Amino acid sequence: MKLAIFDVDGTLLNNLASEDACFAKAVSEVLRLPELNTDWATYGHVTDGGIATEAYRRVYSTDPAPALLDAVIARFVELLAITHRTEHITEVAGASNLLLALPSLGWSVAIATGAWQRAASFKLTAGALPWEQLPIATAEDGPARTDIVQRARAQAETLYNVSSFEKVVSIGDAVWDVTTARALGLPFVGVGRGVRANRLRMAGASIVLADFADVETVLLALEQAVIPRTAGAHASSDDQRYAI
Repeated sequence: MKLAIFDVDGTLLNNLASEDACFAKAVSEVLRLPELNTDWATYGHVTDGGIATEAYRRVYSTDPAPALLDAVIARFVELLAITHRTEHITEVAGASNLLLALPSLGWSVAIATGAWQRAASFKLTAGALPWEQLPIATAEDGPARTDIVQRARAQAETLYNVSSFEKVVSIGDAVWDVTTARALGLPFVGVGRGVRANRLRMAGASIVLADFADVETVLLALEQAVIPRTAGAHASSDDQRYAI
């Protein structure tokens, strides 16, 4: 049995164009930050929890209380829901069909996302993806993205009752997805078009798909995926936070 671990934002989902604004508004309002640096690449852990905690620490020299972070999450999901009424979250072409097809093609599926669990649940449901029965690791399993991916893998081993998988491939759309796969020694498949696709290749991704519309193409990519090569590219401020 093989395992495909998918990122969510920008990989399985085309997120709200204003999602970063919703996130920044929730963090700034609830944590009472005089300003928020939205160059996400400058944060140690580019996850919802990692950014919120570090932003608070930069101002107050201490970590936010769990109840305060919980309030940030609630406000963020509220803002997403309000925005989703007029600006819809959609799946990356072929994502739903792929998630349903992979198990019958020899690939188990897991999800690893830097989003908070409640935010991820809202977005996956809003995007109409069949995710409820899949193992999923979120920002609460972090803060490091390596921790999140490893947690998703462990959950998959338990759910699918295997001691180890024949092959594990990470699928993502941002430079930090590439570096996480390299750090864990996992083969990687990138997802993106244009500038984002070029950035993934510069960061070391050997295979980059535009979407998941052709299942046979995706399967070939998973089979041929290799550990990202070392490269000089770094996460860019042009990367949106939701591409995590």
